[in-house]
Parts: sequence; C-alpha cells; structure tokens
Amino acid sequence: MKTKVIAIDLGASSGRLVECALEDGRMQVKEIYRFPNAGIRVNSRIYTDILYIYDNILKGLQACAREGGQYESAGIDAWGVDFGFLDSEGELTANPYQYRDLQSADMPAIFAGQFGEKGLFYETGVQNMWYNTVYQLMGIRRRKKDASQNAATFLMTADILGYFLTGKCSLEYTGVSTTQMYDMKNKRWSQKILSKLGMDAALFPPVLETGSVKGEFLEEVQKQAGMMEGRVKLVATAQHDSASAAYAVPAKEGEYLFINSGTWSVLGTVLDEPIVNDAVFEHGFSNEGAAFGRIKLVKSIMGMWLVQEIRKCWRKKGMPADYDFLMEAAAQAEAFAGYMDVDDESFIAPADMEEAMEKYMAQTGQSEIRGQGGYYRVIMESLAFKYRQAIMELEDICQKKFEKIYLLGGAVQDRGFCQYIANATGKETVAGPVEATAAGNGMIQFLALGRVRKSDAAAIIRESFAVEKYRPQETEFWKKNYENYLQVTKRAFLNGL
Repeated sequence: MKTKVIAIDLGASSGRLVECALEDGRMQVKEIYRFPNAGIRVNSRIYTDILYIYDNILKGLQACAREGGQYESAGIDAWGVDFGFLDSEGELTANPYQYRDLQSADMPAIFAGQFGEKGLFYETGVQNMWYNTVYQLMGIRRRKKDASQNAATFLMTADILGYFLTGKCSLEYTGVSTTQMYDMKNKRWSQKILSKLGMDAALFPPVLETGSVKGEFLEEVQKQAGMMEGRVKLVATAQHDSASAAYAVPAKEGEYLFINSGTWSVLGTVLDEPIVNDAVFEHGFSNEGAAFGRIKLVKSIMGMWLVQEIRKCWRKKGMPADYDFLMEAAAQAEAFAGYMDVDDESFIAPADMEEAMEKYMAQTGQSEIRGQGGYYRVIMESLAFKYRQAIMELEDICQKKFEKIYLLGGAVQDRGFCQYIANATGKETVAGPVEATAAGNGMIQFLALGRVRKSDAAAIIRESFAVEKYRPQETEFWKKNYENYLQVTKRAFLNGL
C-alpha cells in the first residue's frame, strides 16, 4: 500500500512542496511546486512576507491536488528563530521581521550586562547568536516599547502557517529550541528570561513533541486547495529545517557527524542530552532540538548565502550566474587564490556581496580575485576550511573522532565542493541525499501515521536515496593552505574586520 504525504519545506531563499511516497519499504520524493523566497527590504528594515508564503503554499497544495491521489498528511519545516504575534482576535499584529534585520545586532552585549556573557547560554544551552529570537524581541522592544502591546499568542514561522491552515495554535520542540528562551535540559520556557523580557508565559501555546498532530486542514483550506477527499492532518514534523534534515542522515553508526549545507551550513552531531560547558560556548556550538526530544549539538556557519548573494550581483549586471557555469568556471580557476572567514560580519547582509568580498581581500592584504570562477572557488574552499575548523572543535568537545562526514542538501550536487570538503577535512565525505530536509520531514510524518517504526527509519533512507562517497586527496597540499587560511582569518579578526 502506498502512503503519500506533503513536505512543505521553507528555506530562506526558496520554498517548495514535495510529495513523499512510501511503498514496499522505499521512499520516493518528487518536487511538485517551488517558489522564490527572500527577506523584503523596506528602508532599514527586513521583513518576511508571511502572506506571500501562505499564498504560495495554497498554490502548491493545488498543484499537489492536480497530481492526483490522496495525501494523508502534511508537515511544515522552516528556518528557525523568526516569529510573529496574534492578537486576541487571532489576527497577526504585524508582518514578521526577518532574522537578518540588524535591529538585534547589538542586543547580545546589552543582555550580557544583565545575565553575564555566558548567562543565557548556561540557562538554555543555546549559543549567543545575535539573530536568536530573544535578541530580536529585545531589539524590537527597545525601538518600539509598545510593539507587542496587543499580542495574545507567540508563534514561530512554521506555526503561523500551521495556524492559517488548521485554525489551531501550537509550537514544536525543535522550532522553539532556536529561540534561546527555552531551557533545553529541562524542556521548558525559562521564566528568568521571560521575566527580563517582560513576557507572560500565557503568550506561548503548548510545545508539541515532534510527530504530534497539530490539527486538520480547515474545510475552507481544503476547498481552496482542491483536496476534497478526507481531511488532511498537519503533523508537527521537526519544524526547524536542519532538524528534519538531520533525521534523514543515512548512517548506520549510532553517533555520526553531519553537515546540512544550504543558505546556512549546520554542522554537528545528534545526542541524547545537551552538553553545556565552557568549551561548547567558546567554540560557538549550540544545543538545539533534534527530532523526538533529542539534541543537535551544532554550529551554524554562513553557508551558501554568500553564493546566493553574489549570484544576485552578477544577474543584475547581466552576467551568467547559473550553478553549472560557476562550477565549471571554478574548476578552471586558480586554487587558493584567496582566503576568507565566511562568518565575517561584513558578509551578513551586504548590499553587494562581490564588493564586500573585494573589500575583505584588500583589508587582509590579499590579491584581487580574478573572474567569477575565482570568486566561487574562494568561497567554496574557505567554506571547506571552516568545516575543518568546526569539526576539530566538535571532536574536542565530544572527545571523539568521527571517521566520515555525512553531507546533506543541495550542495551535494557540486562534486568539486564535495571533494574540497574531503580534502580539507581529511575525512571520507558521504554526499546525499540531496532532498534530506524534505525526506526527513516526510519520514517523521510516516512515523506519526504509524507506517514506519523508528528503528527502521535510517535503513529506509539508505535504501531509498543514492549517495556518493568522496575520499581525501592532496591532503598535504590542503593542510598547508589551511595554515594560510588560519593566518589570514586570524589577522582579519585581530584587525576587527
């Protein structure tokens, strides 16, 4: 018997609806609908156009209905940290801000004055990242003291959309873990933090365990979508997209290292309990929610954001910017023509990424980058070195050596980049599945529907999706250039770039 569900996968640059089908112990995924998604800049503010996203979800559901067949459930995953409020009438109080809005940028230092530098980390287990929900809330309230005056309910991005579809309000464990207001050890909101923010615990609806049913599609939604056969359940999948991706790792090992490479690269491992100590804090790792109450000990790295933004620059100039062209151009470009810290503040939200990279090269005493392939290669080589640095830190924290890397997401389609990662880290890199986030989202739905046992999930992923293995090459050459990378990025840090 074939079971079909819909994974609604929302990223910071695009959204899509993916059909996930399970039959005879194998899973198939098929993208049905895709739409672009990006923050909307209005003067100095950046917003998420939540109604645009919802409208495209409805269009995607209509496309799914046209495909035929009956879908038993749907699940939404999205990026973390972003949120909105409903008023007492159940309407949005305002369009949500997007996490790259800089109104929260100075808030960690201000909060440190109240809690101490490591106070929020030790309270929650979550790293101090300037875009976390707690800092966004503080930044908004410092600008607009009455910003949440009419707020009755706090919801995160996936939960807002879930409310639109079902009329019911709830949160989900992996999503709330990114707020830095939720105590990851005791699985509850930190009253200490809420008190400092002046927030009432009554604002927060129930936090559901991964795999719970959030509700059923409203009758009006089903009519709009053209889904007239049976009510579609909305499952609380692992709503933080990296948690859904981490559930699709095709590993046989009980403990494994994964990198989900998208707009952000999320690098880490999955544990049963959080690790909260000075080493985790100093190395910039965070204890976030993994599916079914587990913990992802992860580091967030800027990732493919740099490529996405520099491609925008080139398209505006009428230059070729498709990935096939860039991968071919990078293969012909000079190796190690420059080094950069992909997490440097200058790359967070520049108006022109090419210009930002040029300025970084000049300020760090490096030569000008030549050609589009050169820019692309510098980004990807530097990203591979950043992975090496983070993996060494993670192994130090866990007191464990990982033999291989499981690479997930769209970046696995760049064979050159996959080889860079193997070369830079000295570890075998297992690349795939490409559709990890949608596959993990769908697998959790199958579990919720009782079609799969947890003990069989990883084996089904292994049997269903092709992976490619990359073994390290030219390790001494890469090791030498890693030392050069460390010197350049250290110099940039010391100079305050």
